[in-house]
Amino acid sequence: MEFLNPTVNIELLPHIEKAELKPISPSFLKVLRIELLISSTIVLLVAAVCIFFIKVLQQPRWILLIGLTWLLLAVLQWIIQQKSFHVMAYAVRERDILFRSGWIIRKIRTCPFNRIQHSSISSGPLERKYGLATLILYTAGTDDSDVRISGLPAEEAATLKEWINKKVTDES
Repeated sequence: MEFLNPTVNIELLPHIEKAELKPISPSFLKVLRIELLISSTIVLLVAAVCIFFIKVLQQPRWILLIGLTWLLLAVLQWIIQQKSFHVMAYAVRERDILFRSGWIIRKIRTCPFNRIQHSSISSGPLERKYGLATLILYTAGTDDSDVRISGLPAEEAATLKEWINKKVTDES
C-alpha cells in the first residue's frame, strides 16, 4: 500500500488577515480599568503594611522608592491595557473562529469547529455589572489550546455558544 499525501495550494486557503474581525465591547475596557484599580490598591495596601511593620523601610528614601515603583507599574499597566484592548477582536468564519489579542506580542488564535469538545460562558461580578461575558471554547488539543474570548456582550456570547455547539454537532 502506497502512502499518498496530496499537496495543498496555499493560495486557495482563507487568509487570516482578510477576515473581518469584530472588536469586543467597549465596556470591557471599564472592567479592565476597575480590576486594575482594585489590584493596584491591594498592592499599595500591602506596601503600606510592610512599611509600617518593617523599620528599615520607614526611611524616606525607601518610602519614595516603593511609591514611585508602584506608580510606574500602575501607569505602565494602564498604557498596556489601553493598547491591548484596541487590538482585541474576533471573527466567526465558516469552519473556525479567530481571536486576536496582544499589543506587544500579537496573538491570533484559530479554533476550527471540528476541534471543539465543548464550550462554556463565564461572567465575573464586574462583567455581569456591565452585561459582559467570556466565551470559552475547549478543544481537543494539548496544553493552552482553549480559546477565551472576553468582553463579549452576554447575549452575544450566549448566541455564539449555541451557534457553535450546533455547528460542532452538525459536523460530528
